[in-house]
Amino acid sequence: MAAADLLDEWPVSLAICLAIVAVAAPLLVLLGLREGVIGEMFMRLRTNPAMRAVTLDATGAARFDDAWFAAARDWPETGFILPATRFAAGQADLSGARSGSEERASLIPTAEGDPVFRVGSPPLRGPFEAKLSADLAARLAVAAGQSVRAVVERRAAGGRTEPLSIELAVVEVAPPEGYDGRAVFVELALLVALEDFRDGFAAPLLGVTAGEQRGPRAAYPSFRLYARSLEEVAPLVTRLREAHGLSVSSRSAEIATALNLDANLRAVMQSLGLLGLAGLAGGLTAIQWSMAARKRRTIAVLSLMGFGRWWLTGYPVAQAVLLAVVGTALTIATAFAFGAWINTHLAASLGAGGRACVLTPPLLPGGTALNVLGSVAPAAPPRRSHAVRQNGSPRTAS
Repeated sequence: MAAADLLDEWPVSLAICLAIVAVAAPLLVLLGLREGVIGEMFMRLRTNPAMRAVTLDATGAARFDDAWFAAARDWPETGFILPATRFAAGQADLSGARSGSEERASLIPTAEGDPVFRVGSPPLRGPFEAKLSADLAARLAVAAGQSVRAVVERRAAGGRTEPLSIELAVVEVAPPEGYDGRAVFVELALLVALEDFRDGFAAPLLGVTAGEQRGPRAAYPSFRLYARSLEEVAPLVTRLREAHGLSVSSRSAEIATALNLDANLRAVMQSLGLLGLAGLAGGLTAIQWSMAARKRRTIAVLSLMGFGRWWLTGYPVAQAVLLAVVGTALTIATAFAFGAWINTHLAASLGAGGRACVLTPPLLPGGTALNVLGSVAPAAPPRRSHAVRQNGSPRTAS
């Protein structure tokens, strides 16, 4: 009966549904923009390991022993830390077995949990396995499962150059966003052996037995350090500078600007969202009260016909639910249409990869529930205009 009544007055019903669309669709598109281009921009910042890296300015200016690294791993700001050798000792000429091209690259220590690689990255199972940065793998035309040759040199007695060639099995290639540059990620033991070789010592791991044997490392000249999150970069830098007297560099200024912008955008979005919700709630309340006022005579007649109080209460509620569902369907269709238009015309310029406006699944049932609740709430309370029976005879109260 409620549906038939709405169809009989379809112009009014359509106007009510369009009123719902006019208020709810812009709010849904706004949330889609927050999830899309704006959310993606900050997600890239948060997932970019380079943003969380903290580097030592002068390698060799300080020494870091095992106790220091053990303490640093327990800092709440630390996400990943490893000892590292001198930068100059970790340079090598890399060549691919098939391409024949040669590239200068850095050898960098890695271990399980390295933020450069995706979660679940396979660990290295020996000093002669390696992972490559995406840039280096592309230049050498090498993929996982293949091998590369690394050549390092040292100055021997008499000024002659003594080269050393080692073959590394490629286990994985880092994602492009993981590391920007040409790098080979290997176990720390290989880097220590290469540094020994360059310093003129014997390096049994590399098959170099000539020369004096260097003892176990008591300390290292550098480290690889990443903060746990963007918010932890500044506290980590402060700890290193103030508590340990180290000169370190990070992207703290960029991070502070990005976090400040993110906070401001969130505040703007929340304000606009609350304003839209208030407008939606007010609009739905006015619509349902106007519908109830228009149906006052109809409900009184139905009461005289013998319909009970709860049935009469359910009649406007059913109409409110029907209008809310149809209005929500039109809202979603309109929001998707505008989202597609935004993605087509703005995604390329905004650099969001075609996802400037993203209407995620949680937004849709949430919007539906909001419309239904906002429509039912003003229609649900029993009205004193409903008929009541006194002394066995029906009477309507105005």
